[in-house]
Amino acid sequence: MTKITEIAAHHTMALTGGFFGVYALFTRDATFGSSETSNLIYLTVTGLTGSFHAFLIRIGALFCYAAGIMLATMLPKLTGKKDIRLAAILIDTAAVFLLALFPEETDPVLALYPMFFATAVQWLAYMNVAGYASATIFSTNNLRQLITGLSDYIYDRTPESLQKMKFYTGPLLFFHAGVAAGWLALEKWGIKSIYACLPLLAVSLAALIIDRKHRNREKN
Repeated sequence: MTKITEIAAHHTMALTGGFFGVYALFTRDATFGSSETSNLIYLTVTGLTGSFHAFLIRIGALFCYAAGIMLATMLPKLTGKKDIRLAAILIDTAAVFLLALFPEETDPVLALYPMFFATAVQWLAYMNVAGYASATIFSTNNLRQLITGLSDYIYDRTPESLQKMKFYTGPLLFFHAGVAAGWLALEKWGIKSIYACLPLLAVSLAALIIDRKHRNREKN
């Protein structure tokens, strides 16, 4: 039962990942605030072209992402608790309120600083589940794993391949359900639509509480 609740807690967090992703792309000039890949590319280009102001803003985004990774890495050492999922939810919630403060005319990268930090923490807090490596803040690796599982199952028909395929279908579906929710909210409320992510975080929190209760019961 614990494995089921653990997977549910993980998959529901992908709702936030999808919501954050579509919000960033469609409100902040196609900037993806849940990943550093494009930011590092632009950082290199702005450095080469001499755009000092843009370079500094990109450096700031890098520091935000790095700070999130450092915090998520240090928290278990400082607290003695390996499970930092609650911290990730609380940080995401704080990020929602901060993101809503930036007006539309703000530099798109600067406006996403809270997201860079929060999604980095979320990535490490929800990195592995039930023996699978699966991110909740982007979907590329989940898609790759789904396709490899499907390919393996077509070839060898093993239960392990089928189980892998089924598992990775989950975060992909939840992530894009979050995308759909984010898009619908954007259409209605624009920049302030980020507040519509709060109910999704509440779902993730409820799933986490249920998972922790089942874990405690099994320990006792």
